[in-house]
Amino acid sequence: MNILLTGGAGYIGSHVVLALLDSGHNVHIIDDLSTGNENLIPNKAKFTRCNIQDVEKITTILINNKFDVIMHFAGFIQVEESVNFPDKYFLNNTENAIKLFDTCIRNGLNNIIFSSTAAAYGYGKGNNINEESNLNPQNPYAESKIKTEEYLINNKNNINYIIL
Repeated sequence: MNILLTGGAGYIGSHVVLALLDSGHNVHIIDDLSTGNENLIPNKAKFTRCNIQDVEKITTILINNKFDVIMHFAGFIQVEESVNFPDKYFLNNTENAIKLFDTCIRNGLNNIIFSSTAAAYGYGKGNNINEESNLNPQNPYAESKIKTEEYLINNKNNINYIIL
């Protein structure tokens, strides 16, 4: 399987890349290295340094490769920073993600796996949270992820998606 993966130089993304490569998949990483570490990118993976909002570069990558799925792990994740700079989080985590997804869809890649956050559920009673639990974001970071989820859900007729 050929996989386009954003945020592959970050903590979660880099571990997913390793697991995918170990399973025999081909992985092409997109990361702007704003929070990631280039040393986490394995030699066996292709790598393009760019932001997810770079429509021109991403379109070129999509045209020159046949991907089966995009796995989206790129994003800002600092809760305190999101409280201090909410617009930064809504721009990157929501607007830029939507721009990325739209670029993929226009180029025939409509299988999307999106890494969201359990923070979307806030502080629940007890430890049991599932997809039926009420959303209760406590910060802009969580809100930015929920807005991206809403985009996927509202476009379910055009895409196949999984929200983690």
